[in-house]
Amino acid sequence: MNVIKKYNVIVAVFLMILISPFMTFSQDDFPLNDRYPFVLYEKNSFSFPGDKKQFEDLFAKFDTLIFFGTNKLTVLQIGASHTQADIFTGQLRMRLQTMYPGLSAGRGYVFPYNLTKTNSPYSYIAKHTGNWTVCRNVENKDCEIGLTGIVATTFDEGASISIILRDNLDLDYSFDYVKILHSTDAESFQVVIFPDSLVLDQYINSALGYSEFWLRKPVKEITFKVEKSELEQNHFNLYGIFLENLSPGIVFHPVGINGASTTSYTKTALFEKQLIAINPDWIIIALGTNDGYTSHFDSVYFKNNFKHLIQKIKNAKPDVAITIIVPNDDYYRRKYPNPNTEIQARVIIELAKEEGCAVWNMYEIMGGYNSSNLWFQNGLMAYDLIHFTNAGYKHLADLFFTAFIDAYSEFMNQ
Repeated sequence: MNVIKKYNVIVAVFLMILISPFMTFSQDDFPLNDRYPFVLYEKNSFSFPGDKKQFEDLFAKFDTLIFFGTNKLTVLQIGASHTQADIFTGQLRMRLQTMYPGLSAGRGYVFPYNLTKTNSPYSYIAKHTGNWTVCRNVENKDCEIGLTGIVATTFDEGASISIILRDNLDLDYSFDYVKILHSTDAESFQVVIFPDSLVLDQYINSALGYSEFWLRKPVKEITFKVEKSELEQNHFNLYGIFLENLSPGIVFHPVGINGASTTSYTKTALFEKQLIAINPDWIIIALGTNDGYTSHFDSVYFKNNFKHLIQKIKNAKPDVAITIIVPNDDYYRRKYPNPNTEIQARVIIELAKEEGCAVWNMYEIMGGYNSSNLWFQNGLMAYDLIHFTNAGYKHLADLFFTAFIDAYSEFMNQ
């Protein structure tokens, strides 16, 4: 072993000793394995059916962040109702941001879902003034939608949106940086933070469609208004709000629309452009439940749609690490155990091998076919036998996190 390699090994060992009191490296540190006998805890792992280079790069970024505190790592989850509720993702965000001191880089993506009279994440309250109309990627409407799967439009000059973070959260998500995805064409209103004395600096990227605001101090609530600065301006499209702080750490963006399938995201025109604007290091895809909720499932059609989605991601971010979550076991119309999920699991593993993605097989870990009934009997699944209870979502998030830590620990040991 030459001198440089020996030095690198010594440094790595020293850093491991230094960090080990603060960081979780094993599933054994979570009291999960004996909690529910029907859960296959021994199956709880990330699998890498194909090339894992993107994950080696991702784990190296984690190393840089944890050992030296010199970068920000952005995680994006794309999903449906499991993601929109932000219970699974909220628990996972907390786990990632507390696995070592000082890793919280903000709450991440938020949206005023109350404009659609649908469920919103608990961690924030959204208010608005003016008239807004909403279009989602699960609706057959003629509207321009992007990565977030939703757009809110107003024609009212002076309309506003306010986001207020709750105080009783696991972490302090105060933020001093705001990115707003919105329309930036010549006919769009401009967006301003109110009061303007809060803004230290700002920048608009018309090409990628967003405005950035650097604030003078960390805050827990923000209000922005739309203003008319040119005669031809007559509308404003809002695609998403991103709340972060400028410290190094991890930021987690949960993007989900109730009822979404793989095709819901492949048909969105602004997907690639907005993905570049968000610039994630790690993408988690949690889709497939709604694709498989049918009595006439076509596995070839499903694979082609999923592959199309991955190609859209790679068009914008060729080297991003992608983890695919196999859908959960469920019941069709709450009467029949759904056999399609087992087929989806095989398709996803094949696709992951072809595309170099990691797989977290939630279906297998749950116990496989008809296991959702056991989860329901033990208070982990909702009455519809599709969604989970709070306890179920948090248990799954802890499982996902420990599987990630095990994969990361294996990388570090190498």
